[in-house]
Amino acid sequence: MEGKQRHGEQAGHCLSLAERRDRIAAAREALQGLGSVAWQAPSGGGPDGLSGLMGEVDALGMACDAGRVAVLREAMNRGEDSGGSAAMTTAQWVRHHAPSTIAGGAAAIVSVATAFGKRVNAPVKEAVESGRLAVKSAAVVVSEADKLRPLLADGAEPHVLEGLIGMAEQHGPSGCRLLRDGLIAKYGRQDVLQDQQNMGKSFIRLSPPTDTGASTFEYRLTLDLEGKAVLEAALGPLSAPKPVDGERDLRSSDRRRGDALVTLVRRAVAAGDEVGKT
Repeated sequence: MEGKQRHGEQAGHCLSLAERRDRIAAAREALQGLGSVAWQAPSGGGPDGLSGLMGEVDALGMACDAGRVAVLREAMNRGEDSGGSAAMTTAQWVRHHAPSTIAGGAAAIVSVATAFGKRVNAPVKEAVESGRLAVKSAAVVVSEADKLRPLLADGAEPHVLEGLIGMAEQHGPSGCRLLRDGLIAKYGRQDVLQDQQNMGKSFIRLSPPTDTGASTFEYRLTLDLEGKAVLEAALGPLSAPKPVDGERDLRSSDRRRGDALVTLVRRAVAAGDEVGKT
């Protein structure tokens, strides 16, 4: 299977633009009405079943995203992405010519296409073009790498980029962002992680209440990593759903967290100078 895939990739590199456009049209035609024949796939797992079919369609979708980036990159090289009488921005150019991105995704395509113009992002480009990394994930990898680059020790950048790509492949953008502190601790310059944590403390804020006009008040809270860990550890047990008389808790997650915070404050005030037990 892997040999056939490699052979297909090698053959694909030899295709002219006209041949590629013919195959793109054929792929579109093959997808039209797919739901009417999906019942023919055997039940259960395996490459011939519905799970295999889903994987094939998903890989095609990722290839389409990578194709949008490749076309935009060429348009940017030619200066066609923002010129002309319409005087569109690059994102507007993408939305105009790729209408599906009106619902979202244009910003990621622009970000990745721009990043691919820099040699330092070659590993990200290879991961996208090989179908290993989704464009939305690639946009976060590039963003995180840009933030980390000034903080890294000499020679650490390839390892950091490899770690970000691998994490994004497995867990998407959110997983990629979770690596930041670990990568700084392992590959950052001396004392960088401590400096970052100290800097975070300077951004701790709790705004005064804002009257929303509906007998409710809104606060804006900003915490550093330590503050977040402390608050979440305290909120966790108190914000769990609590059935009442055998009926499930109908409060939303946000409502339960708000109630839990008020409970914490009430306990702290009631405790006075005593040490709280919970």
